[in-house]
Amino acid sequence: TWHTINAVYSAQSQRQLQSMRYDIVDPTGIDRLFQLIERRDGHWLAMQVEESKIALTEQDARPIDLSRLEDGLVAELTRDLFENAIEPLLERVRASVTQLLSDAGVSVAQVDTVFFTGGSSGIPALRQSVAAMLPNARHVEGNTFGSIGSGLAIEAQKRYGNC
Repeated sequence: TWHTINAVYSAQSQRQLQSMRYDIVDPTGIDRLFQLIERRDGHWLAMQVEESKIALTEQDARPIDLSRLEDGLVAELTRDLFENAIEPLLERVRASVTQLLSDAGVSVAQVDTVFFTGGSSGIPALRQSVAAMLPNARHVEGNTFGSIGSGLAIEAQKRYGNC
């Protein structure tokens, strides 16, 4: 996550990674990680991944150009690989929806609308997962990239007024 990237640049984190290097049969990947850390390129890599995740909402595959780390290095990110990686998160969403319905005393059949908002709501696997749980619900689209920020601004206005 964005807020933890700088932690990998600490001497302690680098020592821990260095100690793992001796147990790795092929150190190519961890050596690339060391290079990334040395260059302080963690946020650059996170941005490459974020752009690829967004692209995968409409594409089945997306190459990530890593030539900044090594000439000609490209990683191919596929939607299947991405969906497998986020499956535990999707399970947490499903559990949250189930708990929410239980807490509210609402049956699946009673849900007639699902409001999708925020960047993650564009992920096909998330949408399919929610659709499978709530088959009677129509889908309403919010502002994918602006509604969460707008909601935070409204709450800040309520709490703090005009500053």
